Amino acid sequence: MKRMYKREKGEFGVGTLIIFIAMIIVAAVAATVLIQTAYVLQQQAEETGSIARQDVATGFKVITIQGIREEIMYEDETVGTLSAGDTTFSGTLDHVPVNPHTVSITDGTHNLTDDGTGKLVEEGGGSNVSGTINYNTGEITLTYTTAPGDVTITATYGSGYYSTIAYLDIKVGLMAGSPPISLFSVLVEISDGYTDVTLTYNSSANSFDDLDNSTFGVEVARDMPPSNWERDKVITSGDIIRIFINASAVGLYLEPQTEVMVKLIPKHGVPNLVMFTTPATYTTKYIDLW
Repeated sequence: MKRMYKREKGEFGVGTLIIFIAMIIVAAVAATVLIQTAYVLQQQAEETGSIARQDVATGFKVITIQGIREEIMYEDETVGTLSAGDTTFSGTLDHVPVNPHTVSITDGTHNLTDDGTGKLVEEGGGSNVSGTINYNTGEITLTYTTAPGDVTITATYGSGYYSTIAYLDIKVGLMAGSPPISLFSVLVEISDGYTDVTLTYNSSANSFDDLDNSTFGVEVARDMPPSNWERDKVITSGDIIRIFINASAVGLYLEPQTEVMVKLIPKHGVPNLVMFTTPATYTTKYIDLW
């Protein structure tokens, strides 16, 4: 049996118990705070990592950039008169060469358009009159199944192109590993050195004429599964879209040898910057720029 000495003391009683319980509670509270803090830090770290991965992986890749010149149009040009009783007409346009797919011929009753191969076809599938056009010489011939009365033949057509690029067609896809991107959150910045504008997406635009100085349009060229472009306007892996810009409406003056900057800016991720110089001369309607 252990002997008890006078100098040895012990603690006992309710006060000691309270202190002991208080120490346990304090330790538990401290542990809870540490656990909660660690959890919050873990969540923040995971969120930061996710955002960092998203910012690194998200983005576009530019495939091609094409410039389009606007056609010089001549409207309601009088080509000649067909006398009553005649069934054939020939005449020559004033401006050559004539641009294919731009010709519209009318006698006031019958309307014809060219099919791009030199044939003039009556609109609406009619068979009252047919004809041909020589794009190089501008010569037009018309043949009627039934002779009309005295009629005046007029033409609207294009010949040549303006000296500057009027429209831009930018074909893009997603970077490898990029998550889907909504076009509603994308900005397009473009500059010719004198004018610098930032454009937003206009989902209702169906042609260049629907675009103004603050918007760009998009047409899907390839919509891979899941096919969600028409519903969500979202581009996913494997998709290819065409971004349309009305350069004239924006205020760009894209003459030959103009330095151009285009930047595609998604909501998250790395902006895609493309810089190019337009060719020294323009000889066609469609011009490869990048």
